[in-house]
Parts: sequence; C-alpha cells; structure tokens
Amino acid sequence: MKKLKLTTIFLIIVGFILSMAGLQKGYAAETPADSDTFDIVLTKMELDDLNGWPKGVGKDDYTGAKLDLQSYFGTTKTLDGVYFEVHEDTAQGKIVQEGLTANGGQITFKGLTKGTYVIVENKAKSKVDAAEQLADSAAVPMTITLPVYKAEGGWFTTGANAVHVYPKNTADKPTINKVVNENDKHDTVAYGDTKTFKITSTMPDGIADYKVLTYSDQFSKGLSYQGNLTVLKNGESIPAENYDLTAPSDGTKAAKIIVAFKEDYIKTLEAGDKITITYQASINEDAVMGTANPNDAKVTYGHNPDFTKDNEVEDNPELHTGGAKFVKQDRTTQEKLKGAEFVVQNSANKYLKQTVTNGLITATSWVDTKEEATKFTSNAKGTFEVTGLAYGSANQTAAEASSTYKLVEVTAPTGYALLQEPIEFTVNASSYQDTNTITVNNSKVTIPQTGGIGSVIVIGLGLLAISFGLVTKLKTVEK
Repeated sequence: MKKLKLTTIFLIIVGFILSMAGLQKGYAAETPADSDTFDIVLTKMELDDLNGWPKGVGKDDYTGAKLDLQSYFGTTKTLDGVYFEVHEDTAQGKIVQEGLTANGGQITFKGLTKGTYVIVENKAKSKVDAAEQLADSAAVPMTITLPVYKAEGGWFTTGANAVHVYPKNTADKPTINKVVNENDKHDTVAYGDTKTFKITSTMPDGIADYKVLTYSDQFSKGLSYQGNLTVLKNGESIPAENYDLTAPSDGTKAAKIIVAFKEDYIKTLEAGDKITITYQASINEDAVMGTANPNDAKVTYGHNPDFTKDNEVEDNPELHTGGAKFVKQDRTTQEKLKGAEFVVQNSANKYLKQTVTNGLITATSWVDTKEEATKFTSNAKGTFEVTGLAYGSANQTAAEASSTYKLVEVTAPTGYALLQEPIEFTVNASSYQDTNTITVNNSKVTIPQTGGIGSVIVIGLGLLAISFGLVTKLKTVEK
C-alpha cells in the first residue's frame, strides 16, 4: 500500500512537471525569441491631397498587412526616390538602416531586432523620380515597435510575412505663368520698342523645406534684354540680398536671366505666397519676320540641390514683328531699276523713322514729314525691303495678325517718272516671304528732257514763235 502511494505521488509530480513543460512550450510559441528578426516593407504613396487622412476607426483600419492600394487609397500612385532613415528609439537616435524607395515606391528594411524604431523621411537626400517634389509629410516621422502583433494572433516576421507601412505625401510644385504686358500671351512691336514681361509663381505646400528655388528665362535671338528688373513677393519688393541675380547689360541679344533664391530666404516662404518677376525686352534685327519670337521661362526647385526638377511655362508669351520685300522695275521691259527712294506711311499718315546706332536699328518712331523719315533705296537688282514693322494688336498671334501700310516714292530712278500714288501693302505672317515680293512698276518720262535733239527742236520752235511775233508786231507798227 505504501508502495502504491509512492507511485501515485511520483506520477502526480511527473504529470505536473510535464504539464508545466507544456505550458512553457505553449507560452514560448506566443512570444518571439530575443534572437528573432523582423522586416519592414515601406511603400511611399503619392496622394493628390491628404483630406480624410488618417482614416478613422472601423472596417478600413490599417492592421500592418499588405494592402490593395487602389481599394484602400483610391490610387496606385507611388513615389520612387524618396529617402528614408530608420532610427533607434527616437527621431534623433542612431540610424540603423536607410535608403531610397524604388520599383513602385518600396524599400524593405531587413533583419531588425525587437525594439522601437522611428522611420524618418529625409527630403534633402531624396531623388524623387517624378514630375513633382514632395510637399506635405503628414505620416513622417513614423514610430513602430517590433514585433507588430496580428489581430488574429501571432506577429509579423520577415519576407512574405513582413509588416507593411504606407507613409503618404502629396506631391506639389511651384506654379509658373508668364505674360507680356499685364495679361497677354502675344503682342507685336517694331524694332526697339520695349515691352514688359511678367513671371508669376505661387508657392506650394512644404515650400519651406526646399533647398532650391530658381527662376530662369532664356531669350530667343530676336529679343534683347532692356533691364528694369523687379523681384516681388505678394507685391512687395524682395531685398536683393535674398537672391543671386544673373542678368546681362541692357541691349544684350539672346540674353538669359536667372533669379536664384537663397536657402535662408526660402525657409521664410509659405504656401500661397506669390513671387513676381518683371523686366523689359525689345525686338532686334535678328528677329524672324512674321513669326513668334519667344523667351522660355521655368522654375527649378527641389529639396536636394543635386536632384532638382523643372516646371516650365506651358504657353510662353511672344513678340512678333514683320516686313515686306519689293522689286523696282520698268513697267514695259521689266528691267530692274536702282536708285529709287521710298518712305513708309502708316494709317495715321505718319512716316517711319528707324534710328540706327552703331549699325543697328535701336529705335522706331513715326514722324510728320517725309524729309525726316527713313529712306529705303532699291539696289542694282531693283530690290529693297522693309523690316521691323508691328502688325496686328495685343493678344493676336503672329499667324493671325495683320496691318496695312503705304509705300511712298520720294525719288524716282533717273529717266523715270515719280509715282503719283502710294502703294498699299499688307504686313502679316507671310508678307516677308520671297514668294510674296511686291513689284513696283515705273514708266519712263515721255516729255524730252534737257540735252540732245529734243532740246534743239524745242529751242528752234521757241525761236520761230518769237520771230513770228516780232514780224507781226513790226507790220502792225508800219501800218
């Protein structure tokens, strides 16, 4: 009996030990070992805006599992080239892993041990391969404690069972627009006439995080820079020490203007601030007649000076000017005539005067008399041309605009009669083309001029008339 009791006690003790071992084993199955590691799969989302984020509690709660992007976010847009750092414990803690998102905005941080981490987006190191730069970073920095437990039991581990996180950004950029005058996209000028160009740019969300904000404007060869540059924020002048300016001397053709704001000043900008840059330009003799002579403006921006983006004006404003070609010839023989001189008259009956400085036309004016006006002379081939005439009106394109002028002859070729009526001609997009050369016909003088047999006959007839008159008078006296 005593032996039976001892056996029973032994079995109870063994059972207890086995049950405790089983409990210990079961407990171990519900807790990661200190040596276990974990992966974090980060997918950087691009949203049009952050309204409605973060989502509220309910059926749409994020659990750490991989999401269907379209159904959860309403978009599949992701951002490659965003730089993330994994810090221990706090955002200022030791960086244990880091890198750029790629291949669908993803980066996987592998082999992390148990503990708390803070994932920080570093805009300065980002190389965003998108048309925009990052604006709001509402979900960054992000704190995560590993392991992350699943609602249904267990925890996220590595590989296909890794925890997924989805920091979100809007993508934004500074807007840019450009006009000539106050609101026009097209205008017409004569040589030397100046027009004011205006660049306007509205600052995006997150502008204070930018390292680069630079405006540049490249002139076409037919435009000359004429100075008077201003740089404003919300209508107020920005002190020059806040930006680096690259601008040529007045009169420079094919000029380039650069306004590069300094980083300290960029930090003071706020979303919605409006930058305005104005300057003057004119048409020069290198302009292409009858077509747009644009200058191309853009803004270069970014969080990383080595990886910036450009936003260009979609519809650059332009200036256009026109002209016409002429040939002077004999009306009957079509012989080309040199030495004919003409002036140009506008609809207000004023005459064109082009001021030449150092061989270049630098100004255009309209004067009252032909004597003050510029003379256009036919060469040995009978040809001459008039260029640099404004045509049409503001906001008419170079292709649709048109104006009418008159050509007035002030000196005829030797032996030819002076034209008695002006020749009306049209300046438009095609008027300067060779195929549209205007023919100016002149007729020879038919009344004999001084010298030659004609003069002898005239003088002889005159003497005969005088003699006849004297004879008649003498006869009258005798009577």
